Amino acid sequence: MVQLDGGSGDDARLAAATQISEIFQSHITGLFFNVVPDEFNGANVNQAAQAPDAARRAGDAVETMLLQRLTQLQQPTNLRRFDVAGVLDISVTALPLVRTADTFVALRPNDRSNEPEDLFENLLFGTGRHLFLVPDDWKGFTPLDNIVVAWNGSRESARALAESLPFLHQASKVGVLVVEGEHQTKTDALKANDAVLHLRHHGINAIKYRAVGEEDETADVLIAECRSLGADLLVMGSYGHSQLHDLLPGSTTSRILHRSPVPLLIAH
Repeated sequence: MVQLDGGSGDDARLAAATQISEIFQSHITGLFFNVVPDEFNGANVNQAAQAPDAARRAGDAVETMLLQRLTQLQQPTNLRRFDVAGVLDISVTALPLVRTADTFVALRPNDRSNEPEDLFENLLFGTGRHLFLVPDDWKGFTPLDNIVVAWNGSRESARALAESLPFLHQASKVGVLVVEGEHQTKTDALKANDAVLHLRHHGINAIKYRAVGEEDETADVLIAECRSLGADLLVMGSYGHSQLHDLLPGSTTSRILHRSPVPLLIAH
């Protein structure tokens, strides 16, 4: 499932959705949210009456274009359109839909508001499913040869690991990465061993990677390790202790979301 708006961000979204669909021989569902305002602020009565009709006509043009783009893909597709009153209604409408999808493709946050307001946050914390996030200039990834799973033993990392299993089965190399503090404890040496064993029970020949960094350095360490290991995809659970903390500027999750050099599969 992928949100489309007729803008330039659709290129990256569709590149990811198409490649995922090709790997798994799956169906692509496009979601188009057309904002139809209830009223036209600052306008006279006639303009206010005409605004919804104009918005619907504009939506018709975008819908036609999106249908053409989807038809050109070599995968089964469909487009679902929703006329909503404002951007805040987009995430409310999308939430129950995305819960029934295998994955939701979106752009990685980049401070340029290429995704509807609050959409990413509400879907990450509200769907119970993972999100597949790519940069807005992304053209597609190489075959999933090398996937890195960030592991800290939390519920969130367990959710991400479970959600990523179909992708991990496609990879020829899977690493479980643990970021340890400089002063290791007795339990640090054992961390992620059970996660690696779990994957091997699933027929995935995972190996364990260890890196050193303090808690406030976790994002930088993960990014550096992904580059060093040549990862094609980073799997991670949202880091932190609360939904608010996870996405605060400077938090581990926020920093990785904004700076990751590779696509992200993230779950909460």
